[in-house]
Amino acid sequence: MKTTFVLTVGLFLLFVSAHAQNHPLPGYIVRVSGDSIHGFLKEQGTDESSRQISFKKTADDKEYQIYTPVEVKAFQYDGGNLFRAIGYSDNRGSVASYRTNFARLLVTGEYDLYSFTEKDILLFLARKDSSFYLIFDDDIDQVPIIPGNFRNELNFFALSCDELKGQIDKVNYTPVDVTEFFKKVDVCVSPTKSVTSYYHKPKGKLSFYANAGGISLGSRYEYSLDLGLRLTWPQLSPGVSLNAGIRYAYVQSRIADPNYLLTTIWHKDTYKLKSLPVFIQYNFTRGIVQPFILAGLSLLTMDNVTDLQKTGSDAYYHRIGPAILVGGGVEVRLLRTLRARAEWRYEYMSQYPTVGLAVILP
Repeated sequence: MKTTFVLTVGLFLLFVSAHAQNHPLPGYIVRVSGDSIHGFLKEQGTDESSRQISFKKTADDKEYQIYTPVEVKAFQYDGGNLFRAIGYSDNRGSVASYRTNFARLLVTGEYDLYSFTEKDILLFLARKDSSFYLIFDDDIDQVPIIPGNFRNELNFFALSCDELKGQIDKVNYTPVDVTEFFKKVDVCVSPTKSVTSYYHKPKGKLSFYANAGGISLGSRYEYSLDLGLRLTWPQLSPGVSLNAGIRYAYVQSRIADPNYLLTTIWHKDTYKLKSLPVFIQYNFTRGIVQPFILAGLSLLTMDNVTDLQKTGSDAYYHRIGPAILVGGGVEVRLLRTLRARAEWRYEYMSQYPTVGLAVILP
């Protein structure tokens, strides 16, 4: 029965995935020669966007062509973020180094403001004429920790703006707050110069997910089914997702009879777990093979069937209660929306690792 169940759900997921289409985002690139080419851009996380851009001329092209800041000086998603190739001096270490990468344009005026991330660390670049100033918070990626220059730089830019000096301590190290601050600085230091904001709020992407898996270990086995919604922010950190849904797990284990001391007598111990999990999943890589971890909470109820008399009561037996959820595994991307998935979870109990199929739509 369990094999038929997993196979049926797996074939259904495969059918649905095969009919899902890839929808790259329209946009354009500007080559270093100055030529603009319109086509389609890959939706990337901020780290990837600082290093390269993947572009294809038509939506039907199977492969993207990858460009670096040496080959392309700007790119933009239609109605979305504009990125430019920026060269600047990185003064975070003991010796300054010159670097070039793509950065997202946030504000233009007397001062231009850009942002980018490096290993998920947010950095800002401010431009005055031909000079660029790197603005950074505490750099937790190096030891010893390098003190950030954030407040000092804001004081420097607002030197002639008495009104803004009192607001510096209230500015958070976020694109929204820093963008608003620089807009005010630009108006203050050059009232006649046009100030334009290019900031676009990150768009969340809501997807439907379905996972079906199982494993057989002789008399012990498990099969499970997960259905739910997944929220990601692809242009921030595509590896992080917020998930919420429903889950059913059928776990058949065994338990030793405590009344037999000279020999071991095993009894079947069956758990039917139903839960409403809410958890965060983090995929470490973006390639074909993606190991992941997850953690969160769930509301869980269970039905336990065994022919061995147990003592004591179980708070989850035919009752709903909160449970801790942790787990991990690996996903292997077969198609854009179809993945093979191996997973282990602890939710009420340490469950068996399962192997199956997962679909994320769209």
